[in-house]
Amino acid sequence: MSVTATPFRIKPLCAAVLAAAWLVALPLQAATDKVRITAETDIKPLVTLTAKESQAMSLAAGRILLHTDNARVAIAIKDKKTALNEIEQGLILVKVVEKSMPKYKVTTTIKTGDVTYSDEDEVSTRFVPVFNEQFIEDVITPVVQAKTEKPKGHRNHHGRKASRSPFFEDYSVWRQATMKLDIVRAANTLSLAKKELAEGHFDNADQALALLQIEGVVFEFDEIELPLTEAADDLKLAQLEVSEGKIDQAQATLKRASDNLKKYESITGESRAKDVRELHKEIDNLVKSLVKGGHSESSLDKVGKKIASYWERVVKWFK
Repeated sequence: MSVTATPFRIKPLCAAVLAAAWLVALPLQAATDKVRITAETDIKPLVTLTAKESQAMSLAAGRILLHTDNARVAIAIKDKKTALNEIEQGLILVKVVEKSMPKYKVTTTIKTGDVTYSDEDEVSTRFVPVFNEQFIEDVITPVVQAKTEKPKGHRNHHGRKASRSPFFEDYSVWRQATMKLDIVRAANTLSLAKKELAEGHFDNADQALALLQIEGVVFEFDEIELPLTEAADDLKLAQLEVSEGKIDQAQATLKRASDNLKKYESITGESRAKDVRELHKEIDNLVKSLVKGGHSESSLDKVGKKIASYWERVVKWFK
């Protein structure tokens, strides 16, 4: 059965009539509480990869970036032959990756009354994680440099500028970074670079390759805040606050460090839990002593050293 949707026009209505229509229609729909339209999407894998195949795919993606950078180096010295060879090697790897990408069948069904829409698509993933243990520095360095030295007119929508006092060591989060290559962008930009270079347009070819390094590579960062790491940061901050005479702030920071250690105690093993429990009790006692006030400069110096010793004990638990 096929259904043809025909566009239609309605004559202009005044705002009052439209408003009245909405007021009448909405309560009726709520009263019936009947679903008028449903949509379902089913995704089934058609081609999957083993762990070794995934590793090989990632290695190929890393080599594409290596050939891209080698081509840019050759272009810089006007070595057309070498640059074309590097680009061709990259394109061969792109074909290898495209033929091996995982594939999925996506079925979409949308129903309303007796009308049903159904369609199937075969899709493949677009991004390939870059994995190259042996050449990881060589793969990443040119990409980071290209992202830092963007062509004129290119705007960075994801960059952020961070500032941290040298007094601190960053134990606040657990981080994992993933580098992925957009294989579709790689195919397009390498083909464009090959065309431009064949015509003798060195600058245009280099810009196409730079675009692959800038826009075709995505960095994904995962950050997980951990109670132990937060406690270490809080202890460092409390030490600084005490040295600056900010006793009220130091009390609050130490209390937060103690609370985080209590969280850590609940998830660590029993043998360490005893040491953690002892430490957060010592911190709680220190907070009580600070509440009393009237501290001399020498006594605050001792407090700072005591907090530093707490921090050293926490840091040992990271190992």
